[in-house]
Amino acid sequence: MRTLRKSKRDEAIDIRAVIITGSGSGIGAATASWLNERGCLVFAGVRKSDQGEALKATAKHPDNLIPLLLDVTDGDAIAVAREQVKQVLANRGTQLSGLVNNAADENLGPVEVLPLEVFRNEMEVGYFGMVAVTKAFLPLLREGNGRIVNMSSVNGRCTFKYHATTCATKYAVEAFSDALRMELKPWGMHVAIVEPGPTDTPLMVEKTVEEFTQKMSRYPEDELAMYFPDYAATVQNVTAFVERLRTPPRNRWSKLRRLLNGQGWLHRPDEVARVIEHALTSRKPKTRYLVGIQAKLIYLARCLLGDARFDRFLGEKVFDF
Repeated sequence: MRTLRKSKRDEAIDIRAVIITGSGSGIGAATASWLNERGCLVFAGVRKSDQGEALKATAKHPDNLIPLLLDVTDGDAIAVAREQVKQVLANRGTQLSGLVNNAADENLGPVEVLPLEVFRNEMEVGYFGMVAVTKAFLPLLREGNGRIVNMSSVNGRCTFKYHATTCATKYAVEAFSDALRMELKPWGMHVAIVEPGPTDTPLMVEKTVEEFTQKMSRYPEDELAMYFPDYAATVQNVTAFVERLRTPPRNRWSKLRRLLNGQGWLHRPDEVARVIEHALTSRKPKTRYLVGIQAKLIYLARCLLGDARFDRFLGEKVFDF
């Protein structure tokens, strides 16, 4: 079996096998394809069998892409996946080099309007699921001197209006990762956090529109009216906002204008996949990776402006529908 080799730009270690949760679409699918193309054995965690079949059908090395039916909120499913991974590793005479915790959910809306169940469900997927998968695979990772990459986002550093569920989950991911990094240091195991800015994924695009066009309309009208007096106009604004994000800037000046106007754009998932590769293979990996100029500028603004100014210029404005 091939392993990931050194790149000319960055001396890298070889990695043999990696598990990626949430590989059905978006960043997870892009990372699974990218690492498979680079010669790595990839265990791609998916919720549906057809997602795994699609990944395998487009893989450069299909024999090295193993779909796993893996619901990170289901302890039995995690246990079954662990046994499958152990069996494949034993049959191929290799070890587990990395775990990418990517499974996530995202829900938007005012705290007062969203049911408590929404908060709990998102934390179950994005935080408790990450903890459960990490605990299950730590023994295998220790045997292979493996690394862990936990997917957060710029929402794990900065908070925005209508993002209480997502930001709370990502903040939990950050704290968990910091503690885990310190605890695994005696074994030389590295833990990295990847924090992308806006990325063109179903969670960012379809889910954002769905939240306001379908789910939000089911909530009490009197509560919605307090935050969105003209709900029909809000739906139109959200749709237009997402379309603007999906339109790539034409040049550097266009990027600058968008940034100054508080309007961003979406990065491609494969850009994030390359960062994940660095976290898995670099001899000098970072503890945190802010991905994209937007994420870096947003965090810089958060550090420089303080709470009141950040709220006024970014926190309240970016998603002011």
